[in-house]
This record gives sequence, C-alpha cells and structure tokens, in this order.
Amino acid sequence: MLPNIVDIAQEHGLHMDHSSRNKEEVKCKCPFCHEDTKQGKQRKYYLSLNSKDQVFKCWFCGERGGVFRFISLLEQVDEHSIAQRYRKRKIIHPAERLNRNQRYLLRQSLGGGNDPDWRRMRERDMAYYKRSLEWLWGEWKAFVEREEQQAYFWLLLGIKTQKLEKYVERIQQREQQMEVPLLQPACEWYSASSRPAWTEEIEKKIEQYTN
Repeated sequence: MLPNIVDIAQEHGLHMDHSSRNKEEVKCKCPFCHEDTKQGKQRKYYLSLNSKDQVFKCWFCGERGGVFRFISLLEQVDEHSIAQRYRKRKIIHPAERLNRNQRYLLRQSLGGGNDPDWRRMRERDMAYYKRSLEWLWGEWKAFVEREEQQAYFWLLLGIKTQKLEKYVERIQQREQQMEVPLLQPACEWYSASSRPAWTEEIEKKIEQYTN
C-alpha cells in the first residue's frame, strides 16, 4: 500500500487549494518551480495531486511522477531510499490517526455512543475492521466539511454584522477542539474568484439572518 500523496503534501506544509481537498484531484502550489507563488498568481495552483493513483504533475514546469518521487524531491533524498523506507514501515490508515478527542467529536455529531474496541475488532475480523476504518474516515471527512461550512457561515456573519473578531475567535476555538484548520479555508473561499456552490446557499442564509 502506497502512502497517500495528499497526506504527504500536508505533512510537508504545501499550500493547498482547500476547495479541491476532498476531490480525487487536489491542487497545490508547486514547491518545485514556485511559478504559482509569483505576484498576480495568488489564485493559481499548478501542482496536481491524484489521490487515487498517488501521482503528481505540475502543469507549468512539467515535474511529475509517483508518490515516492514526490517525497524524494521534497526531501532531496534519492527515490530508492524513500521506497525502502516505506517498504519497512507499516502504512497506517488515515482513520487510525484520529485521536480520542476527534473520534469523540465525530460520535457526538452522529448521535453519541461509545468508541468500539478497535484492537479486538482487528484481531477478530480484519476485513470488517478495514471496512469500519473506511466508514469512519468517510464520516470524518464529511464532518470536517460540515464544520468548514459552518466556519464560513461564522466568517460571513462576522463581516456582515461588524463583529468579525467575535466570530473569528469562535472559529479558532472550534479549530482547537477539532485540531483541524477551519479559519484559513474559510478565508480562502471568501477571497476566491470562484467558490463552491454551497457558499451561495450560506450567503443567502446570512442575508435572511441579518435582514
């Protein structure tokens, strides 16, 4: 199992287009040519990450390859060493990285309940354990997406009511609870020239709420 190329990009601090984060193709600023960081190109993202095939390509400089080459270029280590590193390492499902607090918040959003005994589940039925992890990760991503939309609502409400500091603080408190960035994506959507369709619905709600 190959490491997830989007996770690798996040671990190395790449600037990501958050509107594409939950899609098969995720867009980032290219760390190799830096062309999309130049003045006037703030909204450009030339690096494409394919989370299905674990490959990348920069549409400006042409740098491309698989996830091992991606890591090799980012860390300036030869590709063979990277491959050896991951062959020796147990690849962890992203759902297994969720901490106890994050799982608790997710359970609360789904109506409560107790955290299952993941170790016992893994020992008894590995196939069921893996399916459960896939379900958990899907629910977590949907939960984060809802929270991002809520953060966008609060940001717009703060701007509209001239109480920005109050609502930014609320977003930051939720960020700390979830250990997930919420303010930055909200700000990026607000300043973007093209926005997801759901932002229009939120903007309509804000108008109804403040009128």
